[in-house]
Amino acid sequence: MSNHPSVSIDTPASLLVTIDSLYLRLMSYRVQDICINAEHLATAIEAIKTKDDVSQGVLVAIKAVLLANSEQAGLVNEMLCNYALPYQAEVSSHE
Repeated sequence: MSNHPSVSIDTPASLLVTIDSLYLRLMSYRVQDICINAEHLATAIEAIKTKDDVSQGVLVAIKAVLLANSEQAGLVNEMLCNYALPYQAEVSSHE
């Protein structure tokens, strides 16, 4: 059984999932990409200049959503790195 703190003897086997650590790392990298891309798009939005108040308001709203998405993606990546990846089961060689 796993040594992860959220898994106890009372945890039903139907709730446990086996996943390849490479797949977890790839998921982490994709989430990092989403975080970085959202930040870059938010920065690019700042370069758009308009004198129309409504358009400026739309740009501010888009930037806010992009930054919020970036922050959420960063939190998900942190959860993957701190919660899932450190508790990989070690496989010993049976040679």
